[in-house]
Amino acid sequence: MKKIFLYAILCLSFTQLKAQQGVVFKIKYLPNHNYTMAINIGMKLDATMSGDTSLINKLKTQGITQPVAVDLKMAMNGNMKSGSVGADNTFPLNMDFKIADLSVSANGKQAPIPPSISEKDIKVVAHVSQDGKFTIDSAAGKKANDTTQKKMQKMMDLVQKQIQFPEKPLKPGDSFTQSMPMNMPMNMPGGSGNNDIKIDAGVTYKLISISDGKAYFDMVPNFSMNFKIKNTSVSVTGTGTGKMVYSIKDNYPLSKDANFTMKIKVTSEKLNVDATAAITTSYTSTIN
Repeated sequence: MKKIFLYAILCLSFTQLKAQQGVVFKIKYLPNHNYTMAINIGMKLDATMSGDTSLINKLKTQGITQPVAVDLKMAMNGNMKSGSVGADNTFPLNMDFKIADLSVSANGKQAPIPPSISEKDIKVVAHVSQDGKFTIDSAAGKKANDTTQKKMQKMMDLVQKQIQFPEKPLKPGDSFTQSMPMNMPMNMPGGSGNNDIKIDAGVTYKLISISDGKAYFDMVPNFSMNFKIKNTSVSVTGTGTGKMVYSIKDNYPLSKDANFTMKIKVTSEKLNVDATAAITTSYTSTIN
């Protein structure tokens, strides 16, 4: 019993020393691992419209009365299974994602959702190099051609860049901000040729504590998006709070939860929309 007690004290002391010295964090997939994920997103949006009275009255006849209250819920399950390292120092990664539930209602009326949305799996086969980068091999059971590969590669690059920790060790009390500005070209018929969607997203992470092989972070996300289509301008801004739990031995987040408040403004010649959206996101992962 004394030996067990002494061992526990030594482990506790080592963990506290490790936390004081700091830990170098990095998101990376490991060979021969299974990652099971559950993602839930909820949104409650309240919108008011102003402008052309005849247009607003026409919307009323279609059951769209003010204020417009939209309720969205989506659940997605995912699995990523990695294989052994091969002679080329890469290992395979099989990804399978599926929408488990999707519901949308406006002013209490449920919108019809095609069953095919929740019946279809998104399957991708890739391999991961020593530096942790993905290369897409196939999607939906078909060998990836140049166009598909480029699109999927961009998506996976965005996923990998969601959290980029500093190269230096972090200790409790330290924080860092990750900015993710993006310009997405949008070709619309009749557009002015300058219809890029400008997105400025960022998250400030603060390491709160390290214990039992896990690191606990607070998150403060910020988001803004602006674009114009013909004579219609769209502006979205938001901020929120969240928490993340990171597994040090697995180099991967075990959970992320966040609450956002979004302000949405649409202006056009005939109709203006002002909306506020409350968004909740939940992500959990089991690794073995």
